[in-house]
Amino acid sequence: MIHVAVDANCLAWGWGGIPKVVDRVVRELVGRDDVRIDLLANTSAPFTEIDGAGQVFRRIKGTALWRETFVARWLERERPSVFWAPESILPHRLRVASVVTIHDLASLLIPGVKPARHRLAFRTGVRRSARSATRVVAVSQTTAADATRLYGLAPDRVVVVPNGIDSRLTPGSRDAAQALLRQRRGLEAPFVVAVGSLEPRKGLDVLLDAAALAHGRGLPWQVVLAGSTAYRGEALAARARATPGCRVLGPVDEDELLALYRAADALAAPSLYEGFGLTPLEALACGTPAVIAGGSGGLVEIAGDAGAVVVETRTAEAWVDGIERARAPRAAGAGPAPGTLERYRWPAVAERMLGVLEEAAAERAR
Repeated sequence: MIHVAVDANCLAWGWGGIPKVVDRVVRELVGRDDVRIDLLANTSAPFTEIDGAGQVFRRIKGTALWRETFVARWLERERPSVFWAPESILPHRLRVASVVTIHDLASLLIPGVKPARHRLAFRTGVRRSARSATRVVAVSQTTAADATRLYGLAPDRVVVVPNGIDSRLTPGSRDAAQALLRQRRGLEAPFVVAVGSLEPRKGLDVLLDAAALAHGRGLPWQVVLAGSTAYRGEALAARARATPGCRVLGPVDEDELLALYRAADALAAPSLYEGFGLTPLEALACGTPAVIAGGSGGLVEIAGDAGAVVVETRTAEAWVDGIERARAPRAAGAGPAPGTLERYRWPAVAERMLGVLEEAAAERAR
């Protein structure tokens, strides 16, 4: 029996990429007879509906203080086999095996794409935690190489475990998807969708230029942006709303997201850099072509291998051409090769994560 403690504070304070990883991996593992999981959070009440996982919570003002006091003391007292920190930060005092996940290091690689406090955390707390962890999980070979180089980690301590794709993300009726979006959002096809927070790292400026160029040429599709504004995102949202051939939806729920993937002519991901880049994989899983930016790190590593169209030049002309190339096979029903994406389904991802946790626990025990 392996006893896994998880810093699950992210589950108590909103939804996004990291909470989804924690939720899905834990749900896959809690049904196993040989795994016990306790989730720790800085809150005053139960914070998740994952049956079979223990919930350990205490509200303390300040997440750093919560980790250094409550979490450190609980780990010292309970002595789990291993502690997993999916948000990359460990307590300073730690006497159990530990695994840290690093999703990307864009804030250290591209100036100005994240707030100063975020960059500081990656220069200090994340760096310290990665160096002290028993094992470091990177979501791609790109992130593994970045972490090894920037933090001076031994390559044999860094293991790649990718992010995952939900089982409901499969090809489905385009007509039904388009009807749902028409009813809920007044959105008419054809369109190209970009999914994710509006922030500088997503490189959306070139996609807005492509939307305006396509509109000026009389091409039938518009660009649709789905996601909330993040760091420096309000100005980008305002520009998008003023761009001909562009529509801003804001945040969408899971039913709308699935419909967007199924209904779109293509998904566009013009990010400057991604440690992984999930949305192209999700679109491809739904049978929708993806168009991604060249030189974007894990985006090319992951989605490029899965069949996405790669646009090497950050110009409106190049992006209109890439989108048109992606739209052509869409009409013929082409998609990724069977089995291409199975290694990114959550059961496979959780199994790999469990292997790393067991390896870290075994090393500490020795």
